[in-house]
Amino acid sequence: MQIFLDESGDLGWTFDRPNNSGGSSRFITIAGIVIDEAEIKYIKRQIAHLYAKYSLTPKQEKKGANFSEEDATYIIRNLNAIYNKARSFKIIAITARKEKVYLPLRKDRNIFYNYMLGVLLPDTLKHYKTIELILDRRTIKVNSGNSFNDYIKTKCWGDLNLDVDIRCSYDSSDKNQGIWLADWLANFVWRHHEHGRSEAYRELSKLMGTHFFEKSLFFEKHSGQPA
Repeated sequence: MQIFLDESGDLGWTFDRPNNSGGSSRFITIAGIVIDEAEIKYIKRQIAHLYAKYSLTPKQEKKGANFSEEDATYIIRNLNAIYNKARSFKIIAITARKEKVYLPLRKDRNIFYNYMLGVLLPDTLKHYKTIELILDRRTIKVNSGNSFNDYIKTKCWGDLNLDVDIRCSYDSSDKNQGIWLADWLANFVWRHHEHGRSEAYRELSKLMGTHFFEKSLFFEKHSGQPA
C-alpha cells in the first residue's frame, strides 16, 4: 500500500498581518492519498481526463491553488471515477489551527510537521503490513534529512506497537501524479478553513467515513475519525 502526502498552507507564525500581505496562513492542511500500487493507474487516468477537459499541458503539474472553486468541486464530484474502480482508494487529511499551536511546537517546523503526521497516519497504518509513504522532496518536511523517517517508525513501532513495515521515499511532485492529487485535495480542504471557500469541501464531506477521513488539531476541540 502507498500513501502520497502533500500540504497546503505554510508553517510561518506571523499572525499580526494578513496572509499573503506579510503574514502567515492561519491553517495548514496535510492530505494523503491511500491506494494500492496496482490501482494507481486509475488516478493517472482521471488526471489525464481532467487535463484534457481543462486543456492543460500533459505532464506539467497544476497546483491545487490554481483551480477555481467551480473546478475544484467538479474534481471532487468526479472522484468516483477513481474509487469505483480502485477499491483501496481513500483520502486522509489533518488541519491545524496554527494560532492555537503550543509555543514549544513552533520552534522547529519539521518537528511540528512530523507531529501532525504522527496524529494523521497511525489510524491508517495499523490496517496494513507494508506501507510506502511518498512525500514531495521539495517541501518543508525533508529539510532535516531522515527525521520524519525515524520519527514515524518510532511512533508506530515504539509508542503504538504497530507491526507494520514502513518505507519513506521522496519524489519530485512535478513527476508524481499521486502527489499532484494529494496537493489538490490538501488545498481544497485548506481553503475551506483559511478562506471559507467551501463548495468543494462540502462535496468532499459527503464521502466522510467511506472514502474521506479527516482530523483536526488545535481547534476548540480536537476532532477526527480513524481512517
